Amino acid sequence: MCRLLNKQGDSEEKEASRSGSSSPSFFRRNFFSITALLFAILIGLLCKSLSTHNLDRPIPIEAVPLWQTSEVHWVVRYFVGYLFGKLFPVGQLVKCPITVDWTNVQEADEAKSCYNPVRAILEKADEFVDLNALFDVQVIDIERSVGGDNSPVHMTLLKKKASSDAATTKNNDDSKAPLILYMHGGGFTVRGGKGALAAQIFGYLHQLGETDDDVNDSANSFMDDAVWAMVDYRLAPEHQYPSATEDCLLALNHLVNDMNLGRGGIHIYGVSAGATLAMEVTLKSMDMNIDSFYVDEPKVPLPSKDGTTWSLDSGSLRRYSYSRMPPVDWLEWSLKAYTGMETNDEVESTLQYGMITTDVDITGGSIDAANWKRSFDESNAAQLPRLFLVTANGDPLKDGGVYFKHIYEEVIKQVEAETPNSTERQPQIKYVETTSGHTGHYIFELPIFEDTMKEWYAEMKRAHSRKLNFGL
Repeated sequence: MCRLLNKQGDSEEKEASRSGSSSPSFFRRNFFSITALLFAILIGLLCKSLSTHNLDRPIPIEAVPLWQTSEVHWVVRYFVGYLFGKLFPVGQLVKCPITVDWTNVQEADEAKSCYNPVRAILEKADEFVDLNALFDVQVIDIERSVGGDNSPVHMTLLKKKASSDAATTKNNDDSKAPLILYMHGGGFTVRGGKGALAAQIFGYLHQLGETDDDVNDSANSFMDDAVWAMVDYRLAPEHQYPSATEDCLLALNHLVNDMNLGRGGIHIYGVSAGATLAMEVTLKSMDMNIDSFYVDEPKVPLPSKDGTTWSLDSGSLRRYSYSRMPPVDWLEWSLKAYTGMETNDEVESTLQYGMITTDVDITGGSIDAANWKRSFDESNAAQLPRLFLVTANGDPLKDGGVYFKHIYEEVIKQVEAETPNSTERQPQIKYVETTSGHTGHYIFELPIFEDTMKEWYAEMKRAHSRKLNFGL
Protein backbone atom coordinates (compact mmCIF):
# COMPACT_ATOMS: atom_id res chain seq x y z
CA MET A 1 0.00 0.00 0.00
CA CYS A 2 2.75 2.42 0.99
CA ARG A 3 4.70 1.40 -2.11
CA LEU A 4 1.65 2.16 -4.26
CA LEU A 5 1.27 5.59 -2.69
CA ASN A 6 4.94 6.30 -3.17
CA LYS A 7 4.70 5.43 -6.85
CA GLN A 8 1.64 7.63 -7.22
CA GLY A 9 3.44 10.49 -5.51
CA ASP A 10 6.50 10.04 -7.67
CA SER A 11 4.41 10.16 -10.83
CA GLU A 12 2.67 13.36 -9.68
CA GLU A 13 6.03 14.97 -8.93
CA LYS A 14 7.34 14.02 -12.37
CA GLU A 15 4.18 15.37 -14.02
CA ALA A 16 4.47 18.59 -12.10
CA SER A 17 8.10 18.80 -13.00
CA ARG A 18 7.31 18.30 -16.70
CA SER A 19 4.51 20.88 -16.68
CA GLY A 20 6.63 23.35 -14.79
CA SER A 21 9.52 23.07 -17.17
CA SER A 22 7.33 23.28 -20.27
CA SER A 23 6.22 26.90 -19.64
CA PRO A 24 9.63 28.54 -19.94
CA SER A 25 10.45 26.20 -22.79
CA PHE A 26 7.31 27.33 -24.66
CA PHE A 27 8.21 31.01 -24.33
CA ARG A 28 11.80 30.36 -25.32
CA ARG A 29 10.75 28.47 -28.43
CA ASN A 30 8.22 31.15 -29.45
CA PHE A 31 10.02 34.26 -28.26
CA PHE A 32 10.31 35.88 -31.71
CA SER A 33 6.72 35.05 -32.67
CA ILE A 34 5.36 36.48 -29.44
CA THR A 35 7.53 39.59 -29.78
CA ALA A 36 6.36 40.09 -33.36
CA LEU A 37 2.73 39.71 -32.27
CA LEU A 38 3.12 42.25 -29.48
CA PHE A 39 4.92 44.65 -31.84
CA ALA A 40 2.12 44.27 -34.42
CA ILE A 41 -0.47 45.03 -31.74
CA LEU A 42 1.53 48.09 -30.68
CA ILE A 43 1.79 49.33 -34.27
CA GLY A 44 -1.91 48.73 -34.78
CA LEU A 45 -2.79 50.74 -31.69
CA LEU A 46 -0.42 53.50 -32.82
CA CYS A 47 -1.97 53.57 -36.30
CA LYS A 48 -5.44 53.72 -34.79
CA SER A 49 -4.38 56.56 -32.53
CA LEU A 50 -2.73 58.49 -35.36
CA SER A 51 -5.49 57.94 -37.89
CA THR A 52 -8.26 58.95 -35.50
CA HIS A 53 -6.66 62.18 -34.30
CA ASN A 54 -8.52 64.24 -31.75
CA LEU A 55 -11.08 66.70 -33.04
CA ASP A 56 -13.02 69.16 -30.91
CA ARG A 57 -16.53 68.39 -32.16
CA PRO A 58 -18.69 65.30 -32.76
CA ILE A 59 -17.26 63.08 -35.48
CA PRO A 60 -19.59 61.37 -37.97
CA ILE A 61 -20.25 57.72 -37.16
CA GLU A 62 -19.34 56.90 -40.78
CA ALA A 63 -15.76 58.11 -40.21
CA VAL A 64 -13.13 55.45 -40.95
CA PRO A 65 -9.54 55.44 -39.62
CA LEU A 66 -7.11 56.28 -42.39
CA TRP A 67 -5.36 52.92 -42.33
CA GLN A 68 -8.70 51.15 -42.95
CA THR A 69 -9.57 53.10 -46.13
CA SER A 70 -8.74 50.34 -48.59
CA GLU A 71 -9.71 52.52 -51.57
CA VAL A 72 -6.89 54.96 -50.79
CA HIS A 73 -3.33 54.63 -52.13
CA TRP A 74 -1.11 52.70 -49.69
CA VAL A 75 1.46 55.51 -49.46
CA VAL A 76 -1.24 57.83 -48.14
CA ARG A 77 -2.86 55.20 -45.89
CA TYR A 78 0.32 54.21 -44.11
CA PHE A 79 2.72 57.14 -44.46
CA VAL A 80 1.96 60.50 -46.05
CA GLY A 81 -1.50 60.78 -44.55
CA TYR A 82 0.04 61.11 -41.10
CA LEU A 83 2.77 63.57 -42.10
CA PHE A 84 0.61 65.93 -44.18
CA GLY A 85 -0.37 68.04 -41.18
CA LYS A 86 3.28 68.58 -40.29
CA LEU A 87 4.35 69.44 -43.82
CA PHE A 88 1.35 71.68 -44.54
CA PRO A 89 0.17 72.94 -41.13
CA VAL A 90 -3.04 74.61 -42.30
CA GLY A 91 -4.81 73.07 -39.30
CA GLN A 92 -3.05 75.60 -37.08
CA LEU A 93 -5.20 78.34 -38.61
CA VAL A 94 -8.35 77.11 -36.85
CA LYS A 95 -7.07 78.88 -33.73
CA CYS A 96 -6.95 82.20 -35.56
CA PRO A 97 -9.77 84.77 -35.52
CA ILE A 98 -12.14 85.06 -38.46
CA THR A 99 -14.15 88.22 -37.86
CA VAL A 100 -11.70 91.06 -37.40
CA ASP A 101 -12.11 94.84 -37.37
CA TRP A 102 -9.50 95.55 -40.04
CA THR A 103 -9.73 99.29 -39.37
CA ASN A 104 -8.38 98.62 -35.87
CA VAL A 105 -4.61 98.46 -36.41
CA GLN A 106 -3.86 96.52 -33.22
CA GLU A 107 -6.62 93.96 -33.83
CA ALA A 108 -5.59 93.56 -37.47
CA ASP A 109 -1.93 93.09 -36.57
CA GLU A 110 -2.79 90.46 -33.97
CA ALA A 111 -4.88 88.52 -36.49
CA LYS A 112 -2.18 88.67 -39.15
CA SER A 113 0.42 87.51 -36.63
CA CYS A 114 -1.67 84.35 -36.36
CA TYR A 115 -2.14 83.81 -40.12
CA ASN A 116 1.26 84.84 -41.44
CA PRO A 117 3.51 82.17 -39.86
CA VAL A 118 1.43 79.40 -41.48
CA ARG A 119 1.30 81.25 -44.80
CA ALA A 120 5.07 81.72 -44.70
CA ILE A 121 5.66 77.98 -44.19
CA LEU A 122 3.45 77.08 -47.14
CA GLU A 123 4.96 79.68 -49.44
CA LYS A 124 8.43 78.28 -48.79
CA ALA A 125 7.49 75.37 -51.05
CA ASP A 126 7.87 77.70 -54.02
CA GLU A 127 11.45 78.54 -53.02
CA PHE A 128 12.52 75.10 -54.22
CA VAL A 129 11.47 75.92 -57.80
CA ASP A 130 13.29 78.60 -59.76
CA LEU A 131 10.74 79.61 -62.38
CA ASN A 132 13.20 82.02 -63.98
CA ALA A 133 15.49 79.10 -64.78
CA LEU A 134 12.66 77.17 -66.42
CA PHE A 135 10.56 79.81 -68.19
CA ASP A 136 10.53 83.36 -69.41
CA VAL A 137 8.82 85.17 -66.54
CA GLN A 138 6.90 88.43 -66.61
CA VAL A 139 5.30 89.95 -63.50
CA ILE A 140 2.49 92.45 -63.94
CA ASP A 141 0.17 94.37 -61.62
CA ILE A 142 -3.38 95.18 -62.68
CA GLU A 143 -4.92 98.27 -61.16
CA ARG A 144 -8.48 98.11 -59.89
CA SER A 145 -10.84 100.65 -61.39
CA VAL A 146 -13.60 100.08 -58.84
CA GLY A 147 -13.90 99.12 -55.18
CA GLY A 148 -12.32 100.43 -52.03
CA ASP A 149 -9.20 98.27 -52.25
CA ASN A 150 -6.37 100.19 -53.91
CA SER A 151 -3.96 97.24 -54.04
CA PRO A 152 -3.33 95.88 -57.56
CA VAL A 153 -3.93 92.30 -58.66
CA HIS A 154 -0.54 90.62 -58.86
CA MET A 155 -0.05 88.19 -61.74
CA THR A 156 2.87 86.11 -63.01
CA LEU A 157 3.08 85.15 -66.68
CA LEU A 158 5.17 82.19 -67.83
CA LYS A 159 6.31 81.33 -71.35
CA LYS A 160 8.59 78.69 -72.75
CA LYS A 161 12.20 79.76 -72.38
CA ALA A 162 13.41 80.72 -75.83
CA SER A 163 16.86 79.69 -77.00
CA SER A 164 19.07 82.30 -78.65
CA ASP A 165 18.61 80.59 -82.03
CA ALA A 166 14.85 80.48 -81.65
CA ALA A 167 14.78 84.12 -80.69
CA THR A 168 16.33 85.10 -84.00
CA THR A 169 14.41 82.73 -86.28
CA LYS A 170 10.90 82.72 -84.85
CA ASN A 171 8.25 85.34 -85.35
CA ASN A 172 6.60 85.18 -81.93
CA ASP A 173 2.93 86.03 -81.74
CA ASP A 174 1.57 85.50 -78.24
CA SER A 175 -1.93 86.52 -79.29
CA LYS A 176 -2.30 83.45 -81.54
CA ALA A 177 -1.13 81.05 -78.83
CA PRO A 178 -3.17 79.36 -76.07
CA LEU A 179 -3.76 81.26 -72.85
CA ILE A 180 -4.00 79.28 -69.59
CA LEU A 181 -5.32 81.09 -66.52
CA TYR A 182 -4.28 79.31 -63.31
CA MET A 183 -5.85 79.72 -59.85
CA HIS A 184 -3.96 78.22 -56.91
CA GLY A 185 -5.50 76.32 -53.99
CA GLY A 186 -5.34 76.94 -50.25
CA GLY A 187 -8.92 77.15 -49.04
CA PHE A 188 -9.05 80.82 -50.15
CA THR A 189 -6.91 81.58 -47.07
CA VAL A 190 -3.31 80.61 -47.98
CA ARG A 191 -1.16 80.17 -51.06
CA GLY A 192 1.82 77.99 -51.60
CA GLY A 193 3.12 75.45 -54.06
CA LYS A 194 1.70 77.32 -57.04
CA GLY A 195 5.14 77.65 -58.61
CA ALA A 196 5.90 73.97 -58.17
CA LEU A 197 2.61 72.93 -59.77
CA ALA A 198 3.06 75.44 -62.58
CA ALA A 199 6.49 74.00 -63.34
CA GLN A 200 5.11 70.45 -63.35
CA ILE A 201 1.99 71.08 -65.42
CA PHE A 202 3.20 73.74 -67.86
CA GLY A 203 6.53 71.98 -68.20
CA TYR A 204 4.85 68.69 -69.11
CA LEU A 205 2.60 70.39 -71.68
CA HIS A 206 5.74 71.71 -73.37
CA GLN A 207 7.25 68.22 -73.32
CA LEU A 208 4.17 66.97 -75.15
CA GLY A 209 4.58 69.76 -77.69
CA GLU A 210 8.19 68.82 -78.32
CA THR A 211 7.27 65.18 -79.02
CA ASP A 212 4.16 65.92 -81.08
CA ASP A 213 4.83 64.69 -84.63
CA ASP A 214 2.06 66.88 -86.05
CA VAL A 215 3.73 70.10 -84.94
CA ASN A 216 7.43 69.24 -84.99
CA ASP A 217 7.61 69.70 -88.75
CA SER A 218 6.34 73.27 -88.47
CA ALA A 219 8.48 76.25 -87.56
CA ASN A 220 6.55 76.84 -84.37
CA SER A 221 4.62 74.47 -82.12
CA PHE A 222 1.31 75.93 -81.00
CA MET A 223 2.52 75.51 -77.39
CA ASP A 224 5.78 77.41 -77.89
CA ASP A 225 4.17 80.78 -77.32
CA ALA A 226 1.49 79.61 -74.87
CA VAL A 227 1.08 81.84 -71.82
CA TRP A 228 0.52 80.47 -68.33
CA ALA A 229 -0.94 83.20 -66.09
CA MET A 230 -0.96 82.77 -62.29
CA VAL A 231 -3.22 85.06 -60.27
CA ASP A 232 -2.40 86.03 -56.69
CA TYR A 233 -6.00 86.71 -55.73
CA ARG A 234 -6.82 88.31 -52.38
CA LEU A 235 -7.07 85.95 -49.42
CA ALA A 236 -9.60 85.50 -46.64
CA PRO A 237 -10.35 86.32 -43.87
CA GLU A 238 -8.99 89.76 -44.85
CA HIS A 239 -10.99 89.65 -48.08
CA GLN A 240 -14.21 87.68 -48.25
CA TYR A 241 -16.26 86.31 -51.13
CA PRO A 242 -16.42 87.44 -53.92
CA SER A 243 -13.02 89.17 -53.71
CA ALA A 244 -11.06 86.22 -55.11
CA THR A 245 -13.52 85.77 -57.99
CA GLU A 246 -13.38 89.48 -58.82
CA ASP A 247 -9.57 89.36 -58.98
CA CYS A 248 -9.57 86.35 -61.31
CA LEU A 249 -12.20 87.86 -63.59
CA LEU A 250 -10.26 91.13 -63.69
CA ALA A 251 -7.09 89.22 -64.56
CA LEU A 252 -8.76 87.28 -67.38
CA ASN A 253 -10.34 90.41 -68.81
CA HIS A 254 -6.96 92.19 -68.78
CA LEU A 255 -5.20 89.28 -70.48
CA VAL A 256 -7.79 88.88 -73.23
CA ASN A 257 -9.02 92.40 -73.87
CA ASP A 258 -6.04 94.58 -72.89
CA MET A 259 -3.12 92.29 -73.78
CA ASN A 260 -4.93 90.63 -76.70
CA LEU A 261 -3.98 87.12 -75.54
CA GLY A 262 -5.91 83.91 -76.04
CA ARG A 263 -6.80 84.05 -79.73
CA GLY A 264 -5.34 80.55 -79.98
CA GLY A 265 -7.58 79.24 -77.20
CA ILE A 266 -8.55 80.16 -73.64
CA HIS A 267 -8.24 77.52 -70.93
CA ILE A 268 -8.93 77.81 -67.20
CA TYR A 269 -7.14 75.69 -64.58
CA GLY A 270 -7.75 75.55 -60.84
CA VAL A 271 -6.75 73.32 -57.93
CA SER A 272 -8.82 72.86 -54.75
CA ALA A 273 -10.20 76.30 -53.85
CA GLY A 274 -8.76 77.48 -57.17
CA ALA A 275 -10.86 74.80 -58.88
CA THR A 276 -13.96 76.34 -57.33
CA LEU A 277 -12.83 79.67 -58.75
CA ALA A 278 -12.26 78.02 -62.15
CA MET A 279 -15.91 76.93 -62.17
CA GLU A 280 -17.25 80.39 -61.43
CA VAL A 281 -14.81 82.25 -63.69
CA THR A 282 -15.71 79.98 -66.62
CA LEU A 283 -19.44 80.41 -65.96
CA LYS A 284 -19.12 84.20 -65.92
CA SER A 285 -16.78 84.42 -68.93
CA MET A 286 -18.70 82.41 -71.51
CA ASP A 287 -18.81 85.47 -73.79
CA MET A 288 -15.02 85.05 -74.19
CA ASN A 289 -15.60 81.66 -75.79
CA ILE A 290 -13.70 79.62 -73.18
CA ASP A 291 -12.42 76.37 -74.70
CA SER A 292 -11.84 74.21 -71.62
CA PHE A 293 -11.70 74.38 -67.86
CA TYR A 294 -9.75 72.00 -65.65
CA VAL A 295 -11.37 71.54 -62.23
CA ASP A 296 -9.03 69.64 -59.91
CA GLU A 297 -10.61 68.53 -56.61
CA PRO A 298 -12.83 71.59 -56.03
CA LYS A 299 -14.17 72.82 -52.72
CA VAL A 300 -17.92 72.69 -53.36
CA PRO A 301 -20.36 73.18 -50.47
CA LEU A 302 -23.59 71.36 -51.26
CA PRO A 303 -26.97 73.14 -51.20
CA SER A 304 -29.77 72.46 -48.74
CA LYS A 305 -33.08 71.17 -50.07
CA ASP A 306 -34.51 74.67 -50.35
CA GLY A 307 -31.30 75.99 -51.94
CA THR A 308 -30.85 78.82 -49.42
CA THR A 309 -27.88 77.49 -47.44
CA TRP A 310 -24.76 75.46 -48.22
CA SER A 311 -22.53 73.16 -46.18
CA LEU A 312 -19.62 70.78 -46.65
CA ASP A 313 -21.61 67.83 -45.30
CA SER A 314 -21.41 64.87 -47.69
CA GLY A 315 -20.74 61.17 -47.76
CA SER A 316 -17.07 61.71 -48.51
CA LEU A 317 -16.56 64.25 -45.72
CA ARG A 318 -18.19 61.87 -43.26
CA ARG A 319 -16.12 58.88 -44.36
CA TYR A 320 -12.84 60.83 -44.46
CA SER A 321 -13.37 62.98 -41.36
CA TYR A 322 -10.09 61.68 -39.95
CA SER A 323 -8.20 62.81 -43.03
CA ARG A 324 -5.45 65.40 -42.76
CA MET A 325 -5.39 65.90 -46.55
CA PRO A 326 -6.89 68.40 -45.79
CA PRO A 327 -8.20 68.38 -42.18
CA VAL A 328 -11.97 68.82 -41.91
CA ASP A 329 -11.79 71.38 -39.09
CA TRP A 330 -9.68 73.64 -41.32
CA LEU A 331 -12.04 73.07 -44.27
CA GLU A 332 -14.90 74.49 -42.21
CA TRP A 333 -12.75 77.26 -40.73
CA SER A 334 -11.71 78.41 -44.20
CA LEU A 335 -15.34 78.27 -45.40
CA LYS A 336 -16.32 80.55 -42.52
CA ALA A 337 -13.36 82.81 -43.20
CA TYR A 338 -14.27 83.17 -46.88
CA THR A 339 -17.95 83.83 -46.21
CA GLY A 340 -17.46 86.09 -43.19
CA MET A 341 -19.25 83.86 -40.69
CA GLU A 342 -18.79 84.58 -37.01
CA THR A 343 -17.82 81.66 -34.80
CA ASN A 344 -20.43 80.66 -32.23
CA ASP A 345 -18.60 78.24 -29.94
CA GLU A 346 -21.69 77.39 -27.91
CA VAL A 347 -23.66 76.28 -30.96
CA GLU A 348 -20.81 74.82 -33.01
CA SER A 349 -19.43 72.66 -30.21
CA THR A 350 -22.44 70.36 -30.51
CA LEU A 351 -22.48 70.21 -34.32
CA GLN A 352 -21.05 67.27 -36.21
CA TYR A 353 -18.24 68.15 -38.61
CA GLY A 354 -19.65 69.30 -41.94
CA MET A 355 -22.92 70.58 -40.48
CA ILE A 356 -21.99 74.28 -40.25
CA THR A 357 -24.03 76.09 -42.90
CA THR A 358 -23.51 79.36 -44.73
CA ASP A 359 -25.94 81.50 -46.68
CA VAL A 360 -23.23 82.39 -49.22
CA ASP A 361 -22.79 80.25 -52.34
CA ILE A 362 -19.04 80.40 -52.85
CA THR A 363 -19.40 78.70 -56.25
CA GLY A 364 -21.16 81.79 -57.58
CA GLY A 365 -24.08 79.81 -58.96
CA SER A 366 -21.93 77.31 -60.84
CA ILE A 367 -23.67 74.31 -59.23
CA ASP A 368 -26.94 75.30 -60.90
CA ALA A 369 -27.45 73.94 -64.42
CA ALA A 370 -29.86 76.76 -65.28
CA ASN A 371 -27.11 79.35 -64.78
CA TRP A 372 -24.78 77.53 -67.20
CA LYS A 373 -27.52 77.19 -69.81
CA ARG A 374 -28.42 80.87 -69.52
CA SER A 375 -24.78 81.97 -69.75
CA PHE A 376 -24.21 79.79 -72.81
CA ASP A 377 -27.34 81.06 -74.54
CA GLU A 378 -26.32 84.68 -73.95
CA SER A 379 -22.83 84.12 -75.35
CA ASN A 380 -21.76 83.72 -78.96
CA ALA A 381 -19.97 80.47 -78.13
CA ALA A 382 -20.34 77.66 -80.66
CA GLN A 383 -20.00 75.00 -77.99
CA LEU A 384 -19.71 74.53 -74.27
CA PRO A 385 -16.23 74.58 -72.73
CA ARG A 386 -14.94 71.07 -72.21
CA LEU A 387 -14.73 70.09 -68.55
CA PHE A 388 -11.75 68.17 -67.17
CA LEU A 389 -12.66 67.07 -63.64
CA VAL A 390 -10.53 65.30 -61.02
CA THR A 391 -11.71 63.91 -57.68
CA ALA A 392 -9.88 61.68 -55.20
CA ASN A 393 -10.58 58.83 -52.83
CA GLY A 394 -9.43 59.86 -49.38
CA ASP A 395 -10.50 63.47 -50.01
CA PRO A 396 -13.30 64.87 -47.80
CA LEU A 397 -14.22 67.16 -50.74
CA LYS A 398 -14.71 64.35 -53.27
CA ASP A 399 -18.53 64.35 -53.32
CA GLY A 400 -18.65 68.07 -54.06
CA GLY A 401 -16.72 67.45 -57.27
CA VAL A 402 -18.98 64.54 -58.19
CA TYR A 403 -22.02 66.78 -57.59
CA PHE A 404 -20.65 69.32 -60.06
CA LYS A 405 -20.07 66.53 -62.58
CA HIS A 406 -23.78 65.71 -62.51
CA ILE A 407 -24.66 69.40 -62.89
CA TYR A 408 -22.49 69.81 -65.99
CA GLU A 409 -23.79 66.57 -67.49
CA GLU A 410 -27.27 68.08 -67.22
CA VAL A 411 -26.05 71.25 -68.96
CA ILE A 412 -24.64 69.20 -71.86
CA LYS A 413 -27.92 67.29 -72.13
CA GLN A 414 -29.96 70.51 -72.25
CA VAL A 415 -27.78 72.10 -74.94
CA GLU A 416 -27.80 68.96 -77.10
CA ALA A 417 -31.59 68.67 -76.75
CA GLU A 418 -31.97 72.00 -78.55
CA THR A 419 -29.97 70.75 -81.57
CA PRO A 420 -31.18 67.15 -81.98
CA ASN A 421 -30.24 67.02 -85.67
CA SER A 422 -26.66 68.16 -85.14
CA THR A 423 -24.02 65.63 -86.13
CA GLU A 424 -21.57 67.06 -83.61
CA ARG A 425 -22.02 66.41 -79.91
CA GLN A 426 -21.04 68.87 -77.23
CA PRO A 427 -17.59 68.26 -75.70
CA GLN A 428 -17.91 65.43 -73.20
CA ILE A 429 -16.57 65.50 -69.66
CA LYS A 430 -13.18 63.99 -68.96
CA TYR A 431 -13.59 62.63 -65.43
CA VAL A 432 -10.72 61.12 -63.45
CA GLU A 433 -10.92 59.50 -60.02
CA THR A 434 -7.60 59.18 -58.22
CA THR A 435 -6.77 57.26 -55.04
CA SER A 436 -4.06 59.28 -53.29
CA GLY A 437 -6.05 61.89 -51.40
CA HIS A 438 -6.33 65.60 -52.04
CA THR A 439 -3.86 66.56 -54.84
CA GLY A 440 -1.77 63.46 -54.13
CA HIS A 441 -1.83 62.27 -57.75
CA TYR A 442 0.70 64.93 -58.75
CA ILE A 443 3.28 62.86 -56.84
CA PHE A 444 1.98 59.35 -56.27
CA GLU A 445 -0.03 58.68 -59.44
CA LEU A 446 2.06 60.21 -62.20
CA PRO A 447 0.66 57.93 -64.97
CA ILE A 448 -2.82 59.32 -64.25
CA PHE A 449 -1.50 62.88 -64.23
CA GLU A 450 0.33 62.35 -67.52
CA ASP A 451 -2.59 60.63 -69.27
CA THR A 452 -4.95 63.45 -68.28
CA MET A 453 -2.45 66.07 -69.41
CA LYS A 454 -2.13 64.33 -72.78
CA GLU A 455 -5.88 64.56 -73.29
CA TRP A 456 -5.94 68.20 -72.19
CA TYR A 457 -3.05 68.94 -74.58
CA ALA A 458 -5.04 67.32 -77.39
CA GLU A 459 -8.04 69.51 -76.49
CA MET A 460 -5.84 72.62 -76.59
CA LYS A 461 -4.53 71.54 -79.97
CA ARG A 462 -8.07 71.13 -81.37
CA ALA A 463 -9.10 74.49 -79.94
CA HIS A 464 -6.04 76.19 -81.41
CA SER A 465 -6.79 74.83 -84.87
CA ARG A 466 -10.49 75.71 -84.57
CA LYS A 467 -9.83 79.26 -83.42
CA LEU A 468 -7.19 80.11 -86.03
CA ASN A 469 -8.76 78.32 -89.00
CA PHE A 470 -12.44 78.96 -88.41
CA GLY A 471 -12.55 81.71 -85.80
CA LEU A 472 -14.77 79.61 -83.52
